[in-house]
Amino acid sequence: MIRKSVITLLLTFIVAAALVGPAGCSTTGIISGVVTDLATGEALAGVNIIVEGTNLTTVTDKNGYYVVTNVPPGEYKVTAGLVGYSDLQISKVNVLMDMTATTDCQMSTAVANDETVIVKESRPMIRRDMIPTSYIVDQAQEQMVRGQPTNLYQTPALVLTQPGVIADEGGYPHIRGGRANEIAYLIDGIPITEPVTNGFGTNIVTVGLDKMEMFTGGYRPEYGNAVSGVFNQVIKTGKTAPGANLELLGGSDAFQGTFPQIGGAGQKFDYYMGGYLWRSDFRGMAFDQVDSLDYVGKFNYMLDAKNKLTVLSGSGEAKYQFPGIHTSTVSDNTILPISAENDHNHQSYTLNALTLSHTISPSSFFTVRPYYFQNKNTVDALSDDLSRWTDMESATTGLLLDYTNQISDKHLIKAGVARMSSNNRYQAKVPAMDFYGMGPYDYTANTNTVQSGLYMQDQMKLSSKWRAEAGLRYDRMAYDKVVAADQTESQWSPRVGLSYAADSKTNLRFSYGKMIQFVYTQAVERQYADPESGWAALYYGAGTGNLLPERCAQYDIGWERQVSSNFSVQVTPFYRKYTDMLQTILLDPANPDISPVVYDNVGVGTSKGIEFLAKKRMSNNLSGWLSYTYSTVKAEASSDRDMISPGTMAYVDWDQRHTAAMVLNYNRKDWNYSLLGEYGSGLPWSLETDETLNTRRVSSHTVLSLNITRDVKGGWLPTGQLRFGVANILNSGKALDRDGKGLAIVRVPPRFINLSYVRRW
Repeated sequence: MIRKSVITLLLTFIVAAALVGPAGCSTTGIISGVVTDLATGEALAGVNIIVEGTNLTTVTDKNGYYVVTNVPPGEYKVTAGLVGYSDLQISKVNVLMDMTATTDCQMSTAVANDETVIVKESRPMIRRDMIPTSYIVDQAQEQMVRGQPTNLYQTPALVLTQPGVIADEGGYPHIRGGRANEIAYLIDGIPITEPVTNGFGTNIVTVGLDKMEMFTGGYRPEYGNAVSGVFNQVIKTGKTAPGANLELLGGSDAFQGTFPQIGGAGQKFDYYMGGYLWRSDFRGMAFDQVDSLDYVGKFNYMLDAKNKLTVLSGSGEAKYQFPGIHTSTVSDNTILPISAENDHNHQSYTLNALTLSHTISPSSFFTVRPYYFQNKNTVDALSDDLSRWTDMESATTGLLLDYTNQISDKHLIKAGVARMSSNNRYQAKVPAMDFYGMGPYDYTANTNTVQSGLYMQDQMKLSSKWRAEAGLRYDRMAYDKVVAADQTESQWSPRVGLSYAADSKTNLRFSYGKMIQFVYTQAVERQYADPESGWAALYYGAGTGNLLPERCAQYDIGWERQVSSNFSVQVTPFYRKYTDMLQTILLDPANPDISPVVYDNVGVGTSKGIEFLAKKRMSNNLSGWLSYTYSTVKAEASSDRDMISPGTMAYVDWDQRHTAAMVLNYNRKDWNYSLLGEYGSGLPWSLETDETLNTRRVSSHTVLSLNITRDVKGGWLPTGQLRFGVANILNSGKALDRDGKGLAIVRVPPRFINLSYVRRW
């Protein structure tokens, strides 16, 4: 049977090869286990297994084994029934995306008038089926880490409290030393990273968040085009978030917010819709005003017992205003005078996706996901302060195909193919640079792309103690250039992993993988408005050649221990080697004064360190976690636009030796208190006179934030919650970065106080 399934799968790959693309990740989980006789220990065949609240059912085989795939994340009751035995119901079976919830059952012989035996599932805190280094945070934890207004319902607020993730001076996350644009961002497994700059294509708002799955290392071959890590946001459904609520927020810095949500579920249909509208006038930050609006909707419909249709729709826009005032803007490629207005950055996006999930059998299913994703970003800042205007847009049409088959209790096969076609445009005008006597600094970068990928992996249970994973991924990128010859790059990437369960509460794991990321289109080809200008001759106009994918080889060694029923510890040393990194170099090093500056894949870097996570789930009214990262990161340059001298290594701008976050949550009756502590030992910097970059460090900083929630069950307010928060209680103003003269240019954001009321129906 295994041989036949593998042959079928390989034939499917051959037929689908023309459609290959960066296949999306899983957003469902698996429930499996073995059913035995309580008295004799013998395996029971023919037991009916039902996942309550779904249409998912199966029957145990001759070995008592059962598996149910394609289970949406959530908490379930699993019922086992067999003639001659008492029905058995296991409650609180917790299903997470991309993982297996092992639920073994022991059934007892029925007696007269026997009732259903109910067993409360004891959820393990360590995940033996998860060899890659991953962390999951949910909507409840999101409320514990509420901080600055720019982080309320934002991805950084969640991910920066987890190990392996370090913020730069601007608050952008970096995973294990990688650059900010080397992270794969996904929503429900759909890539939302735009190819123009390899940045996130949305406002990174977490509206609709059910769970956030993070991979900091060892991620499986189903994830592609990222050399640093993966953030996958899973959106709520009408079953996980039924009912309606409205949160009204207000706070210092003229902060105002509105967050409505509604969800419902019927026998065949469920829906969720949420939106987040906020604005604020800031103090002590680079931008001084924000207006932002985001919406997401998710609709599920069961066509029949084997087919489910999901529609995901999201959109948003945000406008960030800066202090500078400009009196001109760009219209029809011409700089024209206008009434005075603030410099600003305006960004928007639209995501529409359709998913058809077909259950072949209880052990196998496939999904087909066509989608459309568009994002726009305009910087209108022609003041003397910034003197910059840029306009970019990418429109991506994609098709993702994924197949999962739990062939037996020893082999879980996953495979996928997909294709993403993007129309991309970018234009930059910097009038201030015209005064250098080199002509207008005005260029476009309109390279279109077709990105492809193919993967296959096997998650193996070698014995009761040993598990292994092996997979292979193929990625391909075709660049459709405007003037120069078109370019195609491709790469095969192996991923392997191994784990050993020393005992029922201790797990050891190892993973190795090669990751790649294609160079963004803004660096591939530039066309200057004036081909005879000095900028065209000296800066990128001479051409960059064919740029290779950036590459990373990474190693993980992990140790996990469930110390007690409600406390666990996870320690993961890691090492990474970055090669073929995008950098700028002199095309003619022998003549530096007249040599053109071009992009090339010559940069290298290394990162090493340890991730630590201690978690306590709710018991005795107390829960929380402590995350800590020790890391050392060196490269030939931090930015891909920095000129390098090959072989000269320095600490990167976000190389922070010690990073920690502590969350303590206390719940008592109708009150909930959450204390968040964040610590950073200091980022590197250098004076203009220093011979070596980043040999100095800013001082360490500690930020404390407090969130208090009070359940309202009637009285002077309708049913709901009152929430009060203070970010940066001590109002620390420590410097996060300094310029070449030693002056602080970025500081910890000032104290922020907010109050909100959530009305529930």
